[in-house]
Amino acid sequence: MAALCLDILQPMSKWILLISAGMLMLATSCGGNPTPQPTQPITAAPVATKVNPTDAPIATEAPSPTVTATPTTATTAVATPAATSTGGQTVSGGDFTPKVRSVWNTAVGQDQMQGACPKGSMLPVYGLVQITPNGATLAWKNQEPAPYTMTKLQPGVYQYAGPTAIKDGVVTMTVKFLSDKALEMNRVFVATADLGCMHTHVYTGTYQWDKP
Repeated sequence: MAALCLDILQPMSKWILLISAGMLMLATSCGGNPTPQPTQPITAAPVATKVNPTDAPIATEAPSPTVTATPTTATTAVATPAATSTGGQTVSGGDFTPKVRSVWNTAVGQDQMQGACPKGSMLPVYGLVQITPNGATLAWKNQEPAPYTMTKLQPGVYQYAGPTAIKDGVVTMTVKFLSDKALEMNRVFVATADLGCMHTHVYTGTYQWDKP
């Protein structure tokens, strides 16, 4: 009996020893200090610095260069009136008075009456006129029986004031030569039979031909 128990206990003792050794090793491994792991150094994150707008430098615009204008002298061209021709005659400057005797055709406008005019409007003679220059005077010969001698007032302007050629009143005629082929005349007339009425007519005239 004792021998049987010994045979059973011997193999069991071997298992007991193995189990005890394993538990001892397990205890040793659990109770030991853990191996320190290498740690990564902590780096502080950069802090953004807020810049106050008033602290920022202000860009200054450079002053623009001043341009000084240099005065220049302008040259003004003065036009000189050219000489013009009236048929076979030459008219110089702004005086368009005919230089030789010539024939002009005239037209008359409406009667412009002023004052008391019981007799109504009138129509003076018009049509062909012969003009004869004579220095400071000018002979104006229309369809009336005698010519009118006009006096020069200024270059190209002549006037007659006095009785009419047919003695029916007083007249003032002022003629102005607008060009070598155009004229204008104002005729102011007061009839002897109608002294309270003044008749004004405006004539226009165009050059026709020279009369030797």
